[in-house]
Amino acid sequence: MNIFDKGLIPAVIINLIIITMTAQCFIAARRTEYFESLFPNSQYIKKNRATYKRTGLIGKLMRTGTISTVLALPSIFTHRNLVEQQEIDSFPKKTKILLVTLWALHITLFSSLVVTHYL
Repeated sequence: MNIFDKGLIPAVIINLIIITMTAQCFIAARRTEYFESLFPNSQYIKKNRATYKRTGLIGKLMRTGTISTVLALPSIFTHRNLVEQQEIDSFPKKTKILLVTLWALHITLFSSLVVTHYL
């Protein structure tokens, strides 16, 4: 008999996803407008804000997720002239680390949940 139940590892991963999403919701609800103000010349961020402006918390999560993606993969967005490199460089370092870490945690936890399903 195994020491671990088959569902223990996925249960832990799901709980970590819930904790990460709760943190993301809290940050998005309070700081989305501030994050967007740090990209004053970016039409991409402005259009994204206009698209999700009236969708409540889900929209703020989408907008914050977009900013996290811009900060995590800046070359994709600067190469296509969607954001300016100086706006990314002037973004506060602690805030950038927070957003990119949350972004990476979401991807890692979701990927690990998918992998544990097939093991």
